[in-house]
Amino acid sequence: MKVKKGTQVYTGITQTDAANLAKELYSKNLNFQSDLINSYTWDTAIVFIQTFSEDSDYSKESGVNTEVGKLLTGESILKSDNNTDKRCNIYDMAGNVLEWSTETCTDRDNPCVDRGGHYDNGSLYTARRYNIYTSYSDDYISFRTILYL
Repeated sequence: MKVKKGTQVYTGITQTDAANLAKELYSKNLNFQSDLINSYTWDTAIVFIQTFSEDSDYSKESGVNTEVGKLLTGESILKSDNNTDKRCNIYDMAGNVLEWSTETCTDRDNPCVDRGGHYDNGSLYTARRYNIYTSYSDDYISFRTILYL
């Protein structure tokens, strides 16, 4: 799996498959490990952006994308300023695709949590959490990896 600017976002993936792919992404490298993003890292990124950018309300940002073309390239546009969702070199937390996380909830039928907003729903926002079932997939759900150095 390769992730590169301007290429199609990896979507239509279940939480289980996203977790496995995230762990395998750098499995051959002995210097660090990768994993599916967790809620602590997601929230820390939001706090980092709010602290070190000019967007002190970033946790409340939402996207305005209404076209699948934006989904394909990962170029989410924010409602607040009509600019690309890039803050402090962190891209698309508000409105490109929902992103699976390792976070869980107590709902037995929907134990997984995804974060953020997605391209065809401008009412969703960066800090949003939503619980959903493990085997769900759709063209507006993807994932983000983290590295443990």
